Amino acid sequence: MSKEPMTVVLEKENKGVRAALLENGSVVSFYYQSDANDVRVGDLFIGRILKNRFSQVGWFVDLGDGQSGFLPNHKQRPDHTVEPDERIIVQVDKEERDGKVPELTEQVQIKGKNLIFLPFSPYVAVSRRLPENLREHFKKKVSEWCAPGEGAIIRTQAGEQDLAAILEEFKSLKGIASTLICTAKNVSSEKRVLRQFSFATALLNENHFPQTSTVIANFLINQDALPPNTKFIYKEHQDLFSYLNLESAYKAALRPYVPLESGASLMIEYTEALTAIDVNSGSTAIHNNWEETAFRINQSAAKEIAKQLRLRQIGGMVVIDFLRMEKDENRYQLLHELDCLTKNDPNAVQVFGFTRLGLVELVRRRQRCGLRDRFIQEEN
Repeated sequence: MSKEPMTVVLEKENKGVRAALLENGSVVSFYYQSDANDVRVGDLFIGRILKNRFSQVGWFVDLGDGQSGFLPNHKQRPDHTVEPDERIIVQVDKEERDGKVPELTEQVQIKGKNLIFLPFSPYVAVSRRLPENLREHFKKKVSEWCAPGEGAIIRTQAGEQDLAAILEEFKSLKGIASTLICTAKNVSSEKRVLRQFSFATALLNENHFPQTSTVIANFLINQDALPPNTKFIYKEHQDLFSYLNLESAYKAALRPYVPLESGASLMIEYTEALTAIDVNSGSTAIHNNWEETAFRINQSAAKEIAKQLRLRQIGGMVVIDFLRMEKDENRYQLLHELDCLTKNDPNAVQVFGFTRLGLVELVRRRQRCGLRDRFIQEEN
């Protein structure tokens, strides 16, 4: 659980809702949710496997109401072989983007505040942010609660709870899963059967459920769906971002050019396949030592890149063209710093290293739509 107070700002627009997540008054992420897309991350569906399998890599799934998704082979249950026309429980793992249907998984997660119940995944994992002795204690106890074929993920927030409270939540989440499984056996049509969180609550959940939070919106929401210790403020302003002085930061995050304090800059370009980030020395004085100057600029750029990945909700493959450096120790140090700077990102980031062409590759887990996706939609 994050101890930093968080604020979620929701502004209703003509075609959807844009959101800003603030920590201690500073924006750390922008999000966008389109009204046209009612299939959202975490939604659970009873879907029907369609006959048109895609190149042996997965199946398309009818979700009902004219909606469909794609279930890759690696996200199917290992103990289950799907068949055409079969009805199964699936969960939305990634939202629709770039003209692609939502990506689904059979590895269902029923999320709570302290743990995540896994009805079809037989393993128990514990947040690495918890102390080793507590991790082993939780893993042993929760494993005892799981029936064969079940599992759980113990979240960081569990470290502040007693075992009785965690057991109570485990039973509650297991009850939800049992109801879903019974429903799946008795339905005769495809439909959504559970939306675990509202938009605001989902954003707080993805950012480790702070101890205290505030939701500000220019439209009324179901306050009962908000987490405990969350204050709701209704502001009847059509341009809520402007009213709260967020508009300039939002517009800056839509621009490809990002200035750095040193006089250097980033250029962020989106394509459907990947995001390319170019580091430019700009007006920085080079003097006589290029290696030292390049390393210093690259360090500054790495810090800003880690910030921009989260701010713009950039997901998928990212290629970075840092300034050229000759010394291996500087290259290794830069990779280490970039890896450390992205460790606290709520979306997992994996830094792969330098390619033969001297580019740095990384991947950031993509779940929901951010500024990158909105930019591409509006460009098309």
